[in-house]
Amino acid sequence: MENKTIIGIIAIILGFLIIIFPFASQFALSIIFGVAFIILGIYYFLACANVWNYSKGTVAAYIILGILSLICGFIIFSNILVFDLFVAIYLYIFGFMMIISAIMRLLQSGFNKGVAALNLILGIIMVILGFYALASPIYVAIIIGIALIVDGFGMAIGE
Repeated sequence: MENKTIIGIIAIILGFLIIIFPFASQFALSIIFGVAFIILGIYYFLACANVWNYSKGTVAAYIILGILSLICGFIIFSNILVFDLFVAIYLYIFGFMMIISAIMRLLQSGFNKGVAALNLILGIIMVILGFYALASPIYVAIIIGIALIVDGFGMAIGE
């Protein structure tokens, strides 16, 4: 078996586990993302040392990003509902971006209207999912689980 097939099978299994155990998976994902943000913050602080002699503006940007990453990491690590809020905001932002992009493509001549209409529908679905993600943590687990299952099948079956 190829690596993509193995990763696809793992994604499918993880997707089902997340759907079956939504609260435990929410807790685990919150910790994983919190630790990831903390590591990212530390990375930004270490990156400051590498560019100190070249650009003070870059150093300032790395320090700001490092502080924000550490703050986000500790907040996500300590509160599962903040993780749900981040997922909902992500769904809202990308949903509205897809809707705006689809409307622009529908108004543009020479563009495939079917693709633009599908983009509009997917954008509306993402906004609706964002609403559900804010409503309950279980919906976030279901959304992530379904996304893993769909991506897993795509990887396992794909080329």
